[in-house]
Amino acid sequence: MLKISTEFRKGVLFVRLAGRIDNDNYLESINNLIEDIGIKYVVLNTNNLRAIDVSSINNIIEYNKKILKDQRRLLICDANNSRKRIFSNNIQKINCEIDAFSLI
Repeated sequence: MLKISTEFRKGVLFVRLAGRIDNDNYLESINNLIEDIGIKYVVLNTNNLRAIDVSSINNIIEYNKKILKDQRRLLICDANNSRKRIFSNNIQKINCEIDAFSLI
């Protein structure tokens, strides 16, 4: 089961994922939120994510392409580096959420 918590701070939407991703409906919810509020920067924090399947990885990569077209930016936060290499080189990776502020 996937648990999602969000926090909007200093122009950045932090999306913290915990558990297991078994569907990608949460991406639609995030997209609606960033469009409604006009958020430009999104950080997906995967530190507490136990499992993610290949289709979910591909969906995140495609989601990144979509928001780039809207001149928005997606960052992946994973302090233990376990998932950094599985995402495409087009998605910027950071070690902790605070690093996001130095990139915007």
